Amino acid sequence: MRKITACFLSVFITLSCLSQQYRITATITGFPDGTQFYLQDLDTNAPIDSTVIKHNALSFTGHLDHLPGNFWVCTHYNKEFYYVTLLMGNDNLSIKGDIKDFPFDLSVTGSRIQDGFNTFNILTRDQLKARNRLLSEYFALKGDSAEIKGKAIWEKINILDSTNIAIQKAFVRSHPGTYAAVQALFFLRKQFGRDSVRYIYESMNKALQQSTYGGKIASYLKVGEPVKKGDHMVDFEAFDKNNKPHRLSDYAGKYILLDFSTTYCGPCIQSLKDLKKLSAAYPDSLSVISLSGDADKKTWLTGLDRDQPTWPSLWDGMGVSGEAMLKYDVGGFPTFCLIDPQGKILKRWVGYGTNKDGSGTVESTVTKMMGK
Repeated sequence: MRKITACFLSVFITLSCLSQQYRITATITGFPDGTQFYLQDLDTNAPIDSTVIKHNALSFTGHLDHLPGNFWVCTHYNKEFYYVTLLMGNDNLSIKGDIKDFPFDLSVTGSRIQDGFNTFNILTRDQLKARNRLLSEYFALKGDSAEIKGKAIWEKINILDSTNIAIQKAFVRSHPGTYAAVQALFFLRKQFGRDSVRYIYESMNKALQQSTYGGKIASYLKVGEPVKKGDHMVDFEAFDKNNKPHRLSDYAGKYILLDFSTTYCGPCIQSLKDLKKLSAAYPDSLSVISLSGDADKKTWLTGLDRDQPTWPSLWDGMGVSGEAMLKYDVGGFPTFCLIDPQGKILKRWVGYGTNKDGSGTVESTVTKMMGK
C-alpha cells in the first residue's frame, strides 16, 4: 500500500490592514514554562515569529507588510501538535483557554473579522471534533478486522463531511456580506457549481469582491473549467529567480512533469529526491518544471537557496490563486501533472509517498507512464 501525504491548502481568509502593528496576547493554562510557541503564516506556510510561555502567558508583537491573512499560534508538546487559527491583520487579539481547548474551544477576541470567523467555526466544530475522533480510531486499528472496521469508520466520516458541507453552504447563503462567506464560497466552488458561484459572487459588495478570496473567485470564474486527463495542456507564463520569463509551451516536444509546490510543505520537500533523480536520468526526454504556490517572493527564493533545483523553478507572484494554479486544479501541495510530448495530459495527482520497495511515488509513476 502506498502511503501518500500532501499539504492541503488552508481554508481561511485575508483582509486589508487596519493598523500598523499586530499584538497577540494569550493566557493559556496547561503548558509548562518554556514551551515554545510559533506564529505561522498559513498563506505562505512560513513561521514568522516565536516566543515561550511563562506563567501561562505569551505574546507576539510585530508588523505585517502584506494584507492580513491566516495564521496559526501553534506548538508541539508531549508529541502532540496544538494550534489555534487566527484571522488577522495588524490587529490586537486576545486568546484565552486551556491546553484541552485546542484547537476548537479557545476564546479568540479583538478582531471584527475574527468574530465573524468564530461564528462560522461554531457552526462546524462539532462535526470536525467528531471527525478527528473517528480518524484517531481509524489510525489505531489493528488486527484482522481492521479493514472492515476501517470501512465502517470512513462511512461515518463521509456522512460528517457531507453534513459539514451542507452547513457551510447554508452559511454562505445566509451571511453573504461576511468575509468568512467569501472564503467558504471559494473552497466550496465545486459543490456550488460555477453558475451559483458567479451569482453569489456578483451579489456581494465591492469590498468582498476585492478581498483576497474574492480575487481567487474572480480568477476561478475567468479561467473556466480546470483541465483533466486527456485534455491538451494550457499554456502559462512565470518567471525564474533572474526574472526571466518562461512559458510552458517552451518545453513542448518532451514529456513535461509539472510540480506545483511550496517552500515549507513537508511532502514537497520529500519529493525533491524524486524530481532530482528524474531530471538527471532523462534530460533528453523529460522536462521537470516547478511552479511555486508561495505568496511571498522571499519565501520562494529561500526555498531555491535551500533546495538548489537543477530544473526551472518558477514563480508568478499570484500564490495559490494564480490562473495556472486554478486551471490545473491545485487544491493541495504537492500536485503533479504529467504531459506527453504532444501536449496531452496523461495524469494529474496530489501528494507524495513511498512504495513498498522504497521508491518514491513520483519517480515510479513517471517512469512507468514514460515506459522507462
